[in-house]
Amino acid sequence: MTASSRPFSGRRRRLWACPAIVATTVVMAAACSSNGHTASAQPQSTTAVGAAQPSGSPLNVMTIASVNYSGPNYANILNTATVAGDWINAHGGINGHPLHVTTCDEQGDPSKTAQCGRQAIASHDVAIIGSFSLNGNAIIPELAAAKTSWFGICCAASPDELASPVVQQIGSDPTYPEAMMVKATVDGCKKIAFVVLNVGAAATLAIQFAKSALKSINGPPLAQTVLLPVTAADYSSEVAQAANGTDCIAADIAEANFPPFITAFSAAGDHQRLYGPQGNLDALVTKQFPQATEGAVVAGTYSDISLPAWADYRAALAQYHAPTNNVVYNSLGGLGTWAAYQAFRQIADAIKGPITNQTFLAAAQKATVNLGGMAGVGSIDFSQKFTGLGAAFSNLYNRAVTFDVVHNGNVVPFDHGKFFDITNAVSGRPLPASDTPPAGQQG
Repeated sequence: MTASSRPFSGRRRRLWACPAIVATTVVMAAACSSNGHTASAQPQSTTAVGAAQPSGSPLNVMTIASVNYSGPNYANILNTATVAGDWINAHGGINGHPLHVTTCDEQGDPSKTAQCGRQAIASHDVAIIGSFSLNGNAIIPELAAAKTSWFGICCAASPDELASPVVQQIGSDPTYPEAMMVKATVDGCKKIAFVVLNVGAAATLAIQFAKSALKSINGPPLAQTVLLPVTAADYSSEVAQAANGTDCIAADIAEANFPPFITAFSAAGDHQRLYGPQGNLDALVTKQFPQATEGAVVAGTYSDISLPAWADYRAALAQYHAPTNNVVYNSLGGLGTWAAYQAFRQIADAIKGPITNQTFLAAAQKATVNLGGMAGVGSIDFSQKFTGLGAAFSNLYNRAVTFDVVHNGNVVPFDHGKFFDITNAVSGRPLPASDTPPAGQQG
């Protein structure tokens, strides 16, 4: 393995070749990039004045997401990982060690996901942090065998991620159907349509969660359940079904599906209030359709980026010149990855002795982190497995949600970014008034 260095955004960055697992150098170059950092080249932020520069041996970590891919693109995740590494190194590193952040573009391909994981294992990475993949089942078994943490994910998208002991999930996924149903009910919706991508068993599970949430708050039965084709370009018939006799539409669909859905919704002259999940019903969508999304509600895991908890993130994005073209950082991907790196730092800083993949995993499995208003109601305790839905959902450590609302195409925090614990809504038990969000769309 060879390295070359070049200047980038005012600091030095090494680009490493991926291991020769695949046949062509084109595939290797597209699938993996590594960002090394040296302390002498780190720009100082105003909050880092006086911070001791990290001088110990580097700690290797990795973040994985799909970027060069015809499906969902998560450049915000890889960009944030790089920015977080820069920020941590400018603020003393990890227990005096500089952090060496590698980003790996899996391109939506399970074989590349596994390749990224093998690279991390071969490089003795302490953890894989703040990643998102639809191919978790391709990597978790190998990480488990190597005792390496798949740490701080926003969103479990595979069965292994919800149950494996090497996964520490910060996000509250899969609670978005429940959160949308609870908020729609308290907002006075009487006839709710639930739109979900037609992805087989996962769609069936989402519908089950939605019904459990409505039961927990004495809500109305679903008026319409609409399965949305994943790749369809014209959703006119599905919109007509969702709008038939309803007053609100909760859409548990991806960012790429919202524009064609709202295009058909607007063309039909429909006016139901829309509800959607964080990271999917986002500013890229709402600014395209300000009238159709006026008063829409966004259910999420992380508080809005405009709030005080994210001051360092906002400053770091600006200081390290994170790309902004068609990239939304006020989303599950960006917010989740930043929060994951801050949680990683809390745990790793407290380790006495060598910080390795095994010592970090052991510490993470019993750790409690407090993200100071970024996520969770107070602390998130990784030693407390969730038992409300059986062993298959044991990694649902955080069941807290928060909301944004849409005004004039802008996504803004609701109720000052307050979090609500909807554990009971997840399992269909009565939701206490103290855990129930208030009605309304005030920002």
